[in-house]
Amino acid sequence: MHILYILQSAFLKHRILFLCLSLVLLLLSSSPYKANASIPNHIYRVDVRPHKGFTRVTLRFEETPRYSVSIIPGNRLRVVIEDTAGTLFKKFRGYSDKNMGGVVIKKRGNNLLVTFQMSEKSGWRDLTRPEVSAITIDVGAVFKQEDYQRSLPGRERIRKGVEKLVRDFDPPLKSEIPFTQTDREILKRFLADDDQKTFMAAEAALYKGRLTEAEELFVSFSARQTSIRPLALYRLAETWYKLQKYPQALVAFREAEKLWPDYLRINPGVTFYYGDSIARGGELLTARTLLAELVARLADKTYAPALLVRLGDILTRQGHGNEALAIYKNVAENFKENKASQMALMRFADNGFLETTPWNYRSISDIYLTASMNSGDLDMREEAHFKHILLESIHGEAGEALQFVMGFERKFPRGVYVAVTRTIREVLVAEVFRATDWKKGAAALVRFMESQNEYLAICVQQPGFLEAVTLAYNESGRPIELVKLLSAIVERSWATALAPELYLSVAENAELIGDSKTAEEAIRTFLSKYSANPNAGLMRERLGSIYYVAGNYQKARDTLLWLLNKKEHATQLKSYYQLGRALYELRQFSQASKSMDLFISAASDRQSTLLPDAYFVAASARDNYGDKKGAILLFEEALKLPDNPRNEEFIYRTGEVNFKAGNTARAEMLFRQLAKNGKDADWRRLAQQALLNIK
Repeated sequence: MHILYILQSAFLKHRILFLCLSLVLLLLSSSPYKANASIPNHIYRVDVRPHKGFTRVTLRFEETPRYSVSIIPGNRLRVVIEDTAGTLFKKFRGYSDKNMGGVVIKKRGNNLLVTFQMSEKSGWRDLTRPEVSAITIDVGAVFKQEDYQRSLPGRERIRKGVEKLVRDFDPPLKSEIPFTQTDREILKRFLADDDQKTFMAAEAALYKGRLTEAEELFVSFSARQTSIRPLALYRLAETWYKLQKYPQALVAFREAEKLWPDYLRINPGVTFYYGDSIARGGELLTARTLLAELVARLADKTYAPALLVRLGDILTRQGHGNEALAIYKNVAENFKENKASQMALMRFADNGFLETTPWNYRSISDIYLTASMNSGDLDMREEAHFKHILLESIHGEAGEALQFVMGFERKFPRGVYVAVTRTIREVLVAEVFRATDWKKGAAALVRFMESQNEYLAICVQQPGFLEAVTLAYNESGRPIELVKLLSAIVERSWATALAPELYLSVAENAELIGDSKTAEEAIRTFLSKYSANPNAGLMRERLGSIYYVAGNYQKARDTLLWLLNKKEHATQLKSYYQLGRALYELRQFSQASKSMDLFISAASDRQSTLLPDAYFVAASARDNYGDKKGAILLFEEALKLPDNPRNEEFIYRTGEVNFKAGNTARAEMLFRQLAKNGKDADWRRLAQQALLNIK
């Protein structure tokens, strides 16, 4: 028996209702009266704003406008707004940019005509929303109709994810038939008091969605060779169906049917799940017959139209789309006050979902939006809202779509689409970052990073990400927050490719704010993971510097000693100085002098504040291990340093080393010079005492 014949028979007694409804709809649609015809709308503002890659034209009205958009000869775009008056905004007639020019507003009868020229390379898209009293048109090369792909550039990952979701996501259908718990009086015939309570608890768990708990209990009951076994098998099969264990569910349903076939007439909800399990098992004809008869039996119930939609869903999944569309159309047109009408409209939208483009997606997106706002069913609201934001994410403006996704996550934080929306949000965050000019919006970029720091997986791969973020935080005077952000990002698995650069940045910025602990941790982690990285040497130098500044000379020495090896060169000149100083403090004079020699020979700035001390250490180290000649040469050279604040100390030490080496005349000359002209009383006194020793 053909399915439509069954449905026709089932709803025969409702024919009068259908005819009356059709007559009312016909009268409403043919009425010449228009509620707003006598109250024309008014345009009160026009905005034309260039963006990166396109220009946005926004027309604002007192009321939601009725309008149409079309291309007219000469590659011009014309917007006709019905029953609207207002200012003609002639100042925009001379507007021009690379995307468009010349916005001309004219009055024609009761309508306004807005016309402007598009460049040869430009196309357009309509971003107007039904609940907003404005028309928003974007014009740019990316919207050129013949150049449109199935999704906007950068959104391909969302599109592929949607196709995979549609292909793989096969959740159990919700029958809409109220759940019927087994009467305890019936259970008393089969079970003792404790088992009655356990069975009722299992059914309660099934009803409330605690499916694992229900499964465990029903498995126990179904394993017993008792009179309760058929009922337990039906309930276990229903549980397995909802757990998406469809093959197991079908086996349990069939075994239960053999034992108690009449139960299928008692519990229509279980019959529905049985029929869908049969359909999923590939026996389409059997499933269609069973479910069509079920719908016919429940034709007078309020949930019967919803069952029709579910039947259409099964037909669609089995490749019988035309029959399914016929069912959807019937339900949508004849049950407008029933939730099934919105369900049917959504299925119509689903039918064209994957064929949408940035050019035509808006009408389908609005169907989902309307369903999400009007449905009283939480699951349906979530599904409709998700599909609305999904289309916006594939085809709409990235910034606006991102706000929609965030709103959805706030509204359904534990919904079934949470994992999917995360990926969508990551794509959109990257798109917003890429398309926004942050050069004059440091504070805005900081706010963006703070609100999206969990969703930067794709964003961090954008060219210039690290530089732009670092600059924004520093310009905003928030270096501490920058270090926290980068430290959090580098721990993410999705930041692996950028991790070496992130560790470098964390270390550098942490040092700038004096957070040596964070800097040390970042460097040590970097070196343990990326020892062969070209920046490994620089990171070891930074680590040695941290130890040196902290006064831990042994660790500084151990970290930097490799700089004295052949063919090794310091990236930071101060590393030679810090190593030399650490070695000097550890009384390892030979290596200390070698390190300071490297610093002195490479120091191009003779006024470096470190240079005098480098000479002092290099010379003193030589003095300590007996190289008096080398010490004298360095001290004599140090006396020639310009503006040396330690000049008097160096005069004294040069005289002292010369005296030890037997150069008494030179030593006496230096001591007399210091005793006579010295400005520091301590060094004059020491020079005077040295002169007494010479005599």
